[in-house]
Amino acid sequence: MAVEHQASVLFTKNYQATAHIVINQGGTSSGKTFAIMQVLFCIACENVNLVITVVGQDIPNLKAGALRDALKIYSDSAQVASCIRSYNRSERIFEFNNGSVLEFKSYDDAQDAKSGKRDYLFLNEANGIDWNIYTELALRTRTRISTASIVASVMTSYFQLKSDIHDIRINQETQNRVYDIRLKIVESQVGLLQQQVDELRTERTGTKHIKPYLTNHKFTNSLIH
Repeated sequence: MAVEHQASVLFTKNYQATAHIVINQGGTSSGKTFAIMQVLFCIACENVNLVITVVGQDIPNLKAGALRDALKIYSDSAQVASCIRSYNRSERIFEFNNGSVLEFKSYDDAQDAKSGKRDYLFLNEANGIDWNIYTELALRTRTRISTASIVASVMTSYFQLKSDIHDIRINQETQNRVYDIRLKIVESQVGLLQQQVDELRTERTGTKHIKPYLTNHKFTNSLIH
């Protein structure tokens, strides 16, 4: 028997959101993922030929989270089910009667994330997704007017912190290279000064420099006059 789920405050806020990036913060089992999946199903039912991508850090993570919630909504809601033409279990893709698609994916690296474009992006547990993967996905997500084009379930300001850390690392690497160059310059100057000191000592004592050279794979000494 189908059971229609009630819309929560989280559903309403996400459904009515107009920002390019919507960040949902909250504790475990607070209903973020379920509400966002309800929103994505509604958007897919109401708009033709959309591509909606749900991304997790890996497939097991998706199966235990966002995909499980999606299948429950699909199973419990006769209204949602009536809008869906098919569900491909092996590919984890819902195909809607109006041509829209809801897909569940994970990406190994930033290069992998460059494939495909979409209208909506949902990052499930985004704190487990690499920053470079997020960047490539975000660049390939189209904006829809008066709707949220990217829906992210993350801890507050996570991506801003990641960006700040990235900038700090770049600055630190640059500073380390500067220090390394300075150290090499100082070392060369010290070496030159040491050479000059040795020459002065030689002039004062009359000691001749001894320069090693290789004969029959053994070092011997030759006098430089």
